[in-house]
Amino acid sequence: MKPNRGKTILLTLSVLAFLGLTGCSTVIPADLQGKLASNGNADDHMAAAMLYQNKAGQLAGEAERYEAVASKVGLYEDPKGFRRSALTTAAQETRNRAKQMETLYAAHFEKAQTMYGKKSPE
Repeated sequence: MKPNRGKTILLTLSVLAFLGLTGCSTVIPADLQGKLASNGNADDHMAAAMLYQNKAGQLAGEAERYEAVASKVGLYEDPKGFRRSALTTAAQETRNRAKQMETLYAAHFEKAQTMYGKKSPE
């Protein structure tokens, strides 16, 4: 039985389209963004930090799922490696977005700690 090239291409395109759609989504609500843009207080920065931390965890889990699926794709199913490559790319892009969220978390957390008059517990 030959692998279906059309399904492989369709899967690759759907993974890349998914990455494009989720990459544009916002993490924090518009009202919180407005508060942070003007003069956000420590509680606003802490709320933003927690939202970014949660999103980073979600993205890390999503990247692990992509990697798990890619590791299960056999040579017979994907002889040229297009499907594995697309899933690996999706995992890498998702990991990069998770790192960006972690960076934003750290920045907002540090700002909140500074505003509270405390130093980071690290």
